Amino acid sequence: MVKIKLLLNVLTVCIAVVGYLPLQPYLGPFARVFLPGALLLGLYLQWKERPLSARVLTPSSIILFLFFAYGFRMDRLVPVTADLLVVFLGVRLLGERSGRNSLQVFALSLFCLAASSLYSLSELFLVYLLLLLLLLAVSLVVLTFHSHDPDIVLPRDQAKTVLSVSTLIPVASLPLLLFFFLILPRTQYPLWNFATGQAGKKTGFSDVVKPGETSTVAEVKGVVLRAICSKVPEQQLYWRGIVLNGFKEDAWVRLPPPREFQLPPKGETLSQEIYPEPSQSIYLPALNVASAISGVRNEKTPDGVFTGRGRLDKRVKYNAESVLSDVVQVKGGIDRDFYLKLPANVPDRMRAKGRELNRPGIPAAERMRLLERFFHEQKLSYATTRLPVGADPLGSFLFDKRRGNCEYFASCYALLLRLAGVPSRLVGGYRGGTYNAMGGYYLVTEEMAHVWVEAYLDGVGWQFVDPSAWAIGLPRPNERAGALRMYLDAAGFYWNKAVVTYDLEMQMDLVRSAGNKARNIRLPAGTARMLATLLIALLPVAALLAWYLRRPGSAEERVLKRMLRAVEKRHPGEARGNEGLFELAARLNDSEFRQFVSLYGDAVYRDRHLNREELARLDEIIRKHRQHGS
Repeated sequence: MVKIKLLLNVLTVCIAVVGYLPLQPYLGPFARVFLPGALLLGLYLQWKERPLSARVLTPSSIILFLFFAYGFRMDRLVPVTADLLVVFLGVRLLGERSGRNSLQVFALSLFCLAASSLYSLSELFLVYLLLLLLLLAVSLVVLTFHSHDPDIVLPRDQAKTVLSVSTLIPVASLPLLLFFFLILPRTQYPLWNFATGQAGKKTGFSDVVKPGETSTVAEVKGVVLRAICSKVPEQQLYWRGIVLNGFKEDAWVRLPPPREFQLPPKGETLSQEIYPEPSQSIYLPALNVASAISGVRNEKTPDGVFTGRGRLDKRVKYNAESVLSDVVQVKGGIDRDFYLKLPANVPDRMRAKGRELNRPGIPAAERMRLLERFFHEQKLSYATTRLPVGADPLGSFLFDKRRGNCEYFASCYALLLRLAGVPSRLVGGYRGGTYNAMGGYYLVTEEMAHVWVEAYLDGVGWQFVDPSAWAIGLPRPNERAGALRMYLDAAGFYWNKAVVTYDLEMQMDLVRSAGNKARNIRLPAGTARMLATLLIALLPVAALLAWYLRRPGSAEERVLKRMLRAVEKRHPGEARGNEGLFELAARLNDSEFRQFVSLYGDAVYRDRHLNREELARLDEIIRKHRQHGS
C-alpha cells in the first residue's frame, strides 16, 4: 500500500532540490545554507507531525524579505532575487503539506530553475528542466488524489499505474516543445545583461600589459573560445587578438594606430568557425594572421586587429579566414617614430643594452639575432610565481631574478628592440589549444593567454617573434585531453551551438531555406484534382467537428450554470470568481443553495456523473430557489 500523503511529501522534496541545485553555485552564503537546513528541519517536523503554522511562517517571510531588500541595488537585482526565491522556498518547506503549500513549492522551484538560466544556460539546464517537468507532472496528478482525501491509500499496482501514466504526460509533450522551440521568436540578448549591465567573464588577455604589478599570476581555466577548423601544427597555434603599440607611463597600451597599408598575407587560407564565450571584450581573436572576419559586424584597424561593434556579451559565432604566416607585409612603410617611442622611465641597464645593439653598420635583422642570443645567454626561466616587482621589474627580470612570464619576455624584447632602433609592438592573444577530435574543434582556455612581439624589418614587414619560446621550462600548449572530457565538452559545445545561439536570425534563415525548397517542389500531374476531391470529402467531417465543439456542455455544467444564475439574482454582486462552491454556500447562508452544493459536490467532486434522480432533485432545488427569490 502507498500513502498519497507520503508520496506527495517525497515528490515535493525532490522538486525543491531540483530547483535549488542549478542555482546553488550563484547564491549568497546565507541562502546557500538556509534551504538545506530548512529542508532537513521540515522533514523532521513532518515526521513529528508538527509543521510550522502560517502565524510563524508569514512574519518570518516578511523579516527575511526586509533583510534582503536592505542590501538591494540595481546592479544586484538578479543575485538578490535569486537569494529571495531560495529563502522563500525554504520557508515553504517548513509548513504543512497542504495542496496550496505544495503548489507554492512547485512554483518557487520552477522560478529558481528559471533564475539559474540568467547565470548559465549550459547543457545541464536541459537535464534539470526535463527532470523538473517530469516530477511536476507526476506531482500534480498525486496532488489531485491528495486534495480529494489526504489520507487515501492506494494499492501498489494502482500507484504504479498512476505514476506511469502521469510520467507519459511530459514525454508526450516533447514533440510540441520542439515545435515551439523552432518557431517562437527570441531575443539575441540575455536578460542578465539587460538587468545588470554586465555579463560573462573577462577574457584571458588584457588591453594593458605592465609587468611588475604582482609577484604571482593566477591561472584561470575558463573557456575563451571554440574554433571549428582543421588541425594545425603546434608552432602555429597563435590566436591574434590585440596589438599594444604605445605607452601610458610605463605600461603597454593600445593607442590609435597610424595609417599603414597591409598587403594580403601569402599562403593557404585556413577557415575557422569561432564560438567565443560571452565576455566584456570587443576583440575577435583568430589564428595569426587573419585576413577577413564575417558573421558579426566588425571593423579592421590598420594594424590588422578585428573588433566587434559592441562587447561580446552574448553567445555569437563568427567566421575567420587566416593565413598561417610569420610576416605581415606593409606597402609604403610605417610610421617609424610612432613605433620607436619609449616609456616614461627606461631602466639604465636596459638603455645601456639598447645602445650596445644600436651600433652603426649593424642591420636590423642582425640586431634581432644578437638580442635573441642575449636572451639565450641569460638563461631566463618561465614562471608565474615569485615574479620581479618593484621600481625596475624589467631590469630585475633580465639581469637578476631571470624568471618571469610572457609579459616580461615580450616587454623586455620589444623595449630593447626600440632602444636598438627597430620598430616593435606587442601582440596579445592566446597560444595553443586543445583539439577535440570528437567535435573537430580547438578549445582555447584563459590560461593560454599569451603576449608576443612583432618587429618591423624594411623590405620584409612585421616579423612575428615569440621571446617566451627561448625560456627554460616554457609550458607546452595543452593539445590532449581525456576522452570523457572531450565527450562532455563536445556535448556542451553543440548544446550551445544548437540551442543557446539559436536566435531570430537563425529562425529567419530556416524560414527562407524552407521557402526556397517549397518553391522548387514539383507536384505530379493530377495532384491538384486529387487534393480538391479530398478537400470536398473532408467538408462534412469538418462541419461535424464544428458542431461537436460548439454543442452545449454536459448535464452537470448546465445545471450548475442555472443554479449560479439563480443565486446571482437572489444575491446580486455577492458571488466571487475565485471562491469555491462550498465557501460561497457557507458565506451566503442560503439553505437551497447549500442543499444544491451538497448533492452536486457529492457526485461531481467524487469524479462521477449525476444520475437522473439526482438531476431531477437538483432541478427541484433550483425551482424552489427561484420561487423564494421572487
